[in-house]
Amino acid sequence: MRILKKILIPLLFILITACSPIKSPNLIDVYRFEIAEDKYDQLVLNSDLKIYNPNRFSFSSNDVSFNLFLDTLYLGKGSFDNGLILTKKDTSLISSSIILKKDQLYSLMNLKDSVTLKILGSSAIPLISTRHYFDLEYKLDIDDFISRIAQNIIEDVNIQIKKVSIKKVDLRSIFMEITFGLYNKTKIECGINQMNINVYKSDNYKELISSSTIKESFILNPMSLNEFTQDARVNTFKMGTAFLANTLSNKNSLFIELTSKVEYNNFEIPYSIKRRVDYNPRTLEILLR
Repeated sequence: MRILKKILIPLLFILITACSPIKSPNLIDVYRFEIAEDKYDQLVLNSDLKIYNPNRFSFSSNDVSFNLFLDTLYLGKGSFDNGLILTKKDTSLISSSIILKKDQLYSLMNLKDSVTLKILGSSAIPLISTRHYFDLEYKLDIDDFISRIAQNIIEDVNIQIKKVSIKKVDLRSIFMEITFGLYNKTKIECGINQMNINVYKSDNYKELISSSTIKESFILNPMSLNEFTQDARVNTFKMGTAFLANTLSNKNSLFIELTSKVEYNNFEIPYSIKRRVDYNPRTLEILLR
């Protein structure tokens, strides 16, 4: 009986595919670009592919590999983490690992608008000793692709205002010391370029009362925490009558904005944070909000 099954099942599969040839699946969408590993000349991404199976039969295979092209530009290769499992006449979300060549990735910076992402690969057909070759295409917006990778980096690279100390207050100036924390929770090295620190009179962040720039670049090692301090001087004359009124009531507020750029492999990603600082000008007590 077992021998009969081994013969009939492959035979049945051959008959079905003979009457209805295997159609290549359709790549509907690409979700989640997550950087898994950063090597010297390669970048390993995890991504989810939404694939539609137009065939009248379900399909599964653990032996699947593919190459990735952007139009005619070879980007790298990939595989499906848990094999390829496609339900008949339905869409499936397939997890994949993609190894991109860094030197080719840099060339994306020179491309504009949208391009065609091509996945050329093959999979072993179960039960019979043959392979099926497939060709998937997907229109990819370059800016969207870069922004997805950038968003992934930004989520795991965090710049915080950890502490604000007022060293001195007089009729002309408020002298502050600001401590920043730079957290790199990724497995990749990245840099912080030129930090601009602005202090504003109100929460509309329009009335500038202090500005300073750190031109030096910072290198953030993978999985690291870095701290640095920066002095800031606020001109009380620019605060006008609000400074005097708030001083008499033992309450004052400043609004700090930090802007910078996170650099990764020639990609520059804008970054900004805003914090409100409440302080007592008599006791110099600080409360970050």
